Amino acid sequence: MVVSADDVRAYYDSEQAAYSRYWSPTALHYGFWYDDTDSLADAIVNTDKYAVEILEINSEDVVLDAGCGVGGTAQFVAEKTGARVEGITLSPVQLKIATDRTVGLLTSGRLRFSQQDYSCTTFADGAFTKVVAIESVCHADDKLRFLVEAYRTMKPGGKIAIIDFFSTFDVADAVSRKLYAGLLDGWVMPNLATYETFTKMMSKVGFVEIYFKDMLQHVWPSIEKIDRLSLLAYPLNVVKVALGLKRKNAAARYQKKLFRRGIITYGVVVATKPG
Repeated sequence: MVVSADDVRAYYDSEQAAYSRYWSPTALHYGFWYDDTDSLADAIVNTDKYAVEILEINSEDVVLDAGCGVGGTAQFVAEKTGARVEGITLSPVQLKIATDRTVGLLTSGRLRFSQQDYSCTTFADGAFTKVVAIESVCHADDKLRFLVEAYRTMKPGGKIAIIDFFSTFDVADAVSRKLYAGLLDGWVMPNLATYETFTKMMSKVGFVEIYFKDMLQHVWPSIEKIDRLSLLAYPLNVVKVALGLKRKNAAARYQKKLFRRGIITYGVVVATKPG
C-alpha cells in the first residue's frame, strides 16, 4: 500500500473521537497485561512504565515521543521521571487534545507538543537523549527514513525503544495475504517490517546493542477486546458504509486472525546510539 502522511493525519482526525470513547482517552495502544493487571487503563499504564524502565528515563533526560497521539505517554513520562518530553503527532485533532490535557498540570513546563512528521522534524541534531515510539512506526511508509531522523536527533549514548506491530513472514498463503491487506488498509499502515528486517535497518543506520523482545502474550487480552468491540460495531458499520458515511475498515476483525496465524506479532525493539 501507498500511504502518505496526509492519509495518516486524516485517519486520526476522523477516528480519534471513537478511540477516545470506546478504547481509552489517554492512548491508542494495546497495553501490556500481566497477572495482576485488572483493566485496560492499567495495561496502558504498564506500557508507559515499560518504556520508562527499558529506556532508563530519569530527570536528566530529554525525551521524544514520536507519534504521541493524545499525549498520555508523554504526560506519564514527565510526571513519573521529571524528564522533559516533546510529543509530536501528524494530527491537529490529537495535538489539541494533548495540549489541552497539560493545562494546569505541574508538569506542563516539561511537556511540549507539536504537529510534525517524525521522519522529518525541526529538531536540532542531538536534541534528545531518549526516543520512544509506541504503535506509530507502523504508519511510516519509509521506516528507514524514520530511523535516520531518530538517529540524527539523538545524542551519542542515547537509547530508542519502538513498541509496535511486526510481520513475521514476507510471504504467506492467499487467505493470510488478504487478511494482512485488510489490516493495513483499515488502520492506514503502508507495510509492517519483519523484526529481522527492522533490526537490520537499525544497524545500517548506526544503532548498536539492538535487540527485539516479543510481547505478544502480554497484549492478548487487548487483542480479544478489540475483536469483541469489532463484532458489536459490525452491524452499524455495515449500514454506515452502505450510506457512504464511513469507509470500509475490517482491521479490528482481522487483527486477531493474523496474530493467531502467526503472520504478525507485537514486540519491542531497543537500541543505542554509539557514544
